[in-house]
Amino acid sequence: MDKKQSRRGENLYFLFACIIIIPILICGCSHFYEGFLARPAFIEANNFLSQGNYKASLSKYEEIIVQYPTMGDRVLFEMGVIYAYPRYQQKDYKKSLECFQKLIKDYPRSEYRQDSEVMISLINEVTRKISRINEATSKAKTIITQQKQIETLEQQVEELEKKIEQMKKVDMNLKGKKKISPSQ
Repeated sequence: MDKKQSRRGENLYFLFACIIIIPILICGCSHFYEGFLARPAFIEANNFLSQGNYKASLSKYEEIIVQYPTMGDRVLFEMGVIYAYPRYQQKDYKKSLECFQKLIKDYPRSEYRQDSEVMISLINEVTRKISRINEATSKAKTIITQQKQIETLEQQVEELEKKIEQMKKVDMNLKGKKKISPSQ
């Protein structure tokens, strides 16, 4: 009899576990199921990225977000990374920041939230440094232009000094001739 009760308890425990787990799986697995369906599209987008075809990769991610909206946080993160990718010739830090900020706003509990916050701070730091570099470059160009102007002015001064010296010689010659002329 103990074995029968034990078996009934196990069966009852199993039934209870199934009653609790099945609704959780049904509700929670839709995200996983959509992720499973989106997997080939993500692979294709990543292949474009690894081949250096960044525009095609971004385009594929835009398709993914339309077809699989529950994967939006991952898509936004991936797009943000591509827009800031150093090898991407048309990188756009503004668009990258927009992707990460939208991810944080629209998906506050996303697993990509913390990484997005880190990326935002890194991109802000990079843009500040780029701004400082551009400012320094602009100042350097101004200095170079001013140095060229100074060199030009120094050459003009030199030429004028030579003309003054020539004029002094002419003037001295004239004064010398005037002194000789009145005594005749």
